[in-house]
Amino acid sequence: MPTLAPDACAVGPGTTRALLLRDDREARTELLLRLLYSKTSADVVADALAAGEGRVCPETAAVLATVDFHALTVERAARLRNLNRHLQRTCPPLWQCLDKKTLTPLVEGYADSDAFWRSTGRTLFENFCLYAHGAVRGRSALLADVFQLFGLVSRFSAPELIAPPEDVCACTTGIPGEGMDLTKSAFSPWDDGGLLPPVVPGALQVESFRSAWRLVDERGRLPRSAEPGALEPGDHQIVVAAFPGHRVTAAALPL
Repeated sequence: MPTLAPDACAVGPGTTRALLLRDDREARTELLLRLLYSKTSADVVADALAAGEGRVCPETAAVLATVDFHALTVERAARLRNLNRHLQRTCPPLWQCLDKKTLTPLVEGYADSDAFWRSTGRTLFENFCLYAHGAVRGRSALLADVFQLFGLVSRFSAPELIAPPEDVCACTTGIPGEGMDLTKSAFSPWDDGGLLPPVVPGALQVESFRSAWRLVDERGRLPRSAEPGALEPGDHQIVVAAFPGHRVTAAALPL
């Protein structure tokens, strides 16, 4: 499978530049956190410090003067490895379906993106899948569909984690709590392709999307490979349903 280096959802340098000009504790805290994960942010900060007055708030510049950027590079690499391991532990089947050459650049791109800090998914893993879906869909509809399938499964199967609120960085693995109430409908960030999900008896929530591949086999198993020829082509409605007891099922219905 060809390596897909993400470029569609990179972090916006303007966000980092705006934080550099703000004189408040919240901005400096977010800026330092971004430096721990985002190479783009680190490069913007280094350029701003080199440019001198006018690019950085004086109080923020005093704080950044204490940062060892060489040590920061080492720390950032370690954090990216930990993020990769956490995502892999959260959903091992995705790492069985796709190779590291595909996934590693996407994890690194995710940490270097604004999506990492402004969560739209209910779990860190779903948020990663949303990022990856957007990063690859212009080049591979199949990969985009794979990320949507695994993201939807994660959305329903990890009730012990809920998405961090907007004022908490998305680098956390989630917030302990009751989890989402599957008996109540909620806004979904996923595109359903204009299809109405079927009625699934006993299901608490159902979501679906259109795919040109049969991503789920007749036994309800998720794909084990996205290599050419591994999946049956054909117009399908991919359905993911949540049931009591945190049980999740998936199916591919011919269209």
